[in-house]
Amino acid sequence: MARIIFNGVTYDISQTRLDATRELLQRFAEGKTMGVVMSLTHDGARHHLFITPGAPITLIE
Repeated sequence: MARIIFNGVTYDISQTRLDATRELLQRFAEGKTMGVVMSLTHDGARHHLFITPGAPITLIE
């Protein structure tokens, strides 16, 4: 199972979402986007994340 860690919270995500997040980070690096909203579930609660360049994100495959 792939995971993303954002602001100290670990979310289990699909491989498809992991790949999309990797692509998003590449767009940040290229200056092609300023931010994105992502909804993920953690401990049964839905979290709405606003990810911007420089946000602390860890991807785990």
